[in-house]
Amino acid sequence: MIRSTSETRTDKQVGAGFWEIDLYTEFRQDWETGDFSNYIDGEIDLQVLGLTIELSGILEMLPFEERGLLARSLSVAGDPEWITAKEARNFCYDTYDLYTSGDWIIEQARLGFLAGRAVQAEGKGDSGYGGRDWKEREWDIPIWFWVDCTQPQTSFQSWDIGRFTSEVRTPRGRGGTILSDVHFHRQTLLALLQKPAEQLAEPDEPSNDEPKRGRRPTYDWPLACTTIWGRLHRGELIPQVQADIEQALIALLKAGDKEPAESTVRPYAKMIFEEYSKP
Repeated sequence: MIRSTSETRTDKQVGAGFWEIDLYTEFRQDWETGDFSNYIDGEIDLQVLGLTIELSGILEMLPFEERGLLARSLSVAGDPEWITAKEARNFCYDTYDLYTSGDWIIEQARLGFLAGRAVQAEGKGDSGYGGRDWKEREWDIPIWFWVDCTQPQTSFQSWDIGRFTSEVRTPRGRGGTILSDVHFHRQTLLALLQKPAEQLAEPDEPSNDEPKRGRRPTYDWPLACTTIWGRLHRGELIPQVQADIEQALIALLKAGDKEPAESTVRPYAKMIFEEYSKP
């Protein structure tokens, strides 16, 4: 928003003259909030509130070969907390079959249980119905998109490349909507599927004739937990704290120089210790 002594405007581009610094006036700046204030021609008090800077302008200041790496580092595509649409659907194969995994993900997003973000979102507005063209980067996908723009008759989802398209009227006006490089929040999906963290790594995509077969688990958790319970029953293991069970699991699952991390065994150790500690 731009506010001056004479008018107030929103979503207005800040002109180059605003950044000229007069030795006789104070140029106020707050980079944390994005609020700036300056006097133009020594008379007009011009305030810029909630300033945002276009990524394209920043990238143009860098050598050409470095621009892609910086753009990705600032994007959801380079954030390990998010996984691609393809990875999200593939990971669901051992719970839902090849044809319903995508539907299940969309349904969770419709309910507001699963967060999605697109590297780029754009709309083609129909001016005859009050629509307008728009484009945004790193777009947090709202629930209305999942509700209105994912119906089978009017939409298409390409999970392999994360491109979701629709041709329906939206809160932004009548016209098409295109999302590119859709991602989903890793920990949210993990919680919904009730799976240990290490299983959300790099699931294998099944073939069409084996839709429910996922990647082979790194560790045999049922056998490991059964072995620990056997030791508890025989008195071979008497844990005083949860960490005792964690270390027992690590020693049991260790293979050569490789062993699971404490964070990997902790969910299993917690369940075992809580049950073991009950009176």
